[in-house]
Amino acid sequence: MTEPRFPPAGACDCHVHVIGPKDRFPLARERTYTPKNALTADLAAMLARLALDRVVLVQPSIYGTDNACMMDAIAALGPRARGVAVLAPETSAAEIDDLHARGVRGLRVNVASVAALSADKLRDALSATARLAARNGWHVQTFLPTEAIAPLAQAFLDLPVPVVIDHFGLLGPRHAPEAATPLLRLLESGRVWVKLSAPYRIADDANDPGIAPLAQRLANANPERIVWGSDWPHTPAHGHAHVADDEELPYRDLDTRTLLTAVRDWLPDPALQQRLLVDNPARLYEFG
Repeated sequence: MTEPRFPPAGACDCHVHVIGPKDRFPLARERTYTPKNALTADLAAMLARLALDRVVLVQPSIYGTDNACMMDAIAALGPRARGVAVLAPETSAAEIDDLHARGVRGLRVNVASVAALSADKLRDALSATARLAARNGWHVQTFLPTEAIAPLAQAFLDLPVPVVIDHFGLLGPRHAPEAATPLLRLLESGRVWVKLSAPYRIADDANDPGIAPLAQRLANANPERIVWGSDWPHTPAHGHAHVADDEELPYRDLDTRTLLTAVRDWLPDPALQQRLLVDNPARLYEFG
């Protein structure tokens, strides 16, 4: 019997970044790290090498609310690309509509990469972002510590748009089994999605054997609300303090292909792989 194609046709990497060229797209003055260029051509080569047909670009913290670099990459990649932007609360309806026409389908609230916020301030940020996202039926994507999920669970459910939680919700093998309960309940609600992405952010070893059971628990909670992402180009570890110079930090030395093929170990059922990599991203990001 012939093995099914992996990745399946239409597979999507739902979490990548493009950076630079920095002489054309300068980084925000207030940022917490300085990476090297990771160009659109580099991303296209990675997608071709891994036989991934679709991609979602996510605005990195180092560009603040200037989405020009990401939008340039989406234009170059064409209909196979979508974007998750970062916008100021006062962004006009006309600008939001323009971004929608050009491929944006979500807005990001990034907490884990920037600084700790109180639960009240984070609720306010989520609410303000959701108001912008609701105009065109976008979702709100958030990157936050595991410990913040339970206090914000009701706020997620009360938003007028779906929520996507990055990188396993930073829930890892080191956490007690019951720590997953808030995230599992949110998945079961159908209002919240989780990215099974960047396992190296939740364990010292991206191949930690504890990751597969976690991925299976999340998939079992709601197989219609999970997507996968590589987190290419694997931005360097960094703190929350603003950097004062342009010294470039190296990207993490990771094999993106290995991150993709781990999906087969996490979720051996080809039908579930199809949902994770193709069907669910097509709905969430409105791929034709």
